[in-house]
Amino acid sequence: MADAMRILFISGEVSPFSDTSEAAGLVRSLPEALHESGRFETRIMMPRYGTVSERKNRLHEVIRLSGSEITLGDRTEMLRVKVASIPGIRLQVYFMDNDYYFKRKGIFADRQGVMFEDNLQRSAFYARSVIRTIRNLGWKPDLVHSFGWLSGLVPYVLRTEFNEDDLFKEAKIVYTPEEVDFDTRFEQASFDHLTMAPHDDLIGGSPVEAGICFADATILPPSMASSSQASFSGVAETEMDEAVAVYEKVLAGIPA
Repeated sequence: MADAMRILFISGEVSPFSDTSEAAGLVRSLPEALHESGRFETRIMMPRYGTVSERKNRLHEVIRLSGSEITLGDRTEMLRVKVASIPGIRLQVYFMDNDYYFKRKGIFADRQGVMFEDNLQRSAFYARSVIRTIRNLGWKPDLVHSFGWLSGLVPYVLRTEFNEDDLFKEAKIVYTPEEVDFDTRFEQASFDHLTMAPHDDLIGGSPVEAGICFADATILPPSMASSSQASFSGVAETEMDEAVAVYEKVLAGIPA
């Protein structure tokens, strides 16, 4: 697939490894549909939560990609990268693994439903982790597609910190939001805590709003779809031709 378009999928969840959101199913089926078309090459990334069993899912560490240090404010954490195949297909998922931010029995909240106080930090750590991992892979994406709340800061970090990086500066960025039942928003002090470039448009906003603001285009999930916006509505089973058509339509509308 020498001439294949390279698409990087970044999601808070991917079915069947973690399947509590609409995005999880989309990021399970879309890469397969695109890959099977023969016109796309894909990579998929998600966090390795404490709910994801290494033994059951046959995760193994990719030593050459592990060991990066990610700094947020006054905390530096080491990233481990693990990989597993999606059952039934030949696509692999790269898992961003870190005990401090992700080894918890929940996505956004604990088993009692109490929200994690550092969800914003976890989003920033995840954004930096996937970007660092792609740089270590040396894999140049044509399109970066982020899904969900936890991945919402990826477009912003790419457009600021990595804006001139040779690996990403020509890439188009697409974002698919998700609705969550909690409210975690940027304050002025957040930029120092997250070691992120300050931006007035982020203050008072959430990672979802950041993703919509800084991506080149937004593709809505079926639950948020309207007739006037690009969406995956009607692609519930993500048939190959429908999935490809959604991407081609969106990419055609992004200026070169």
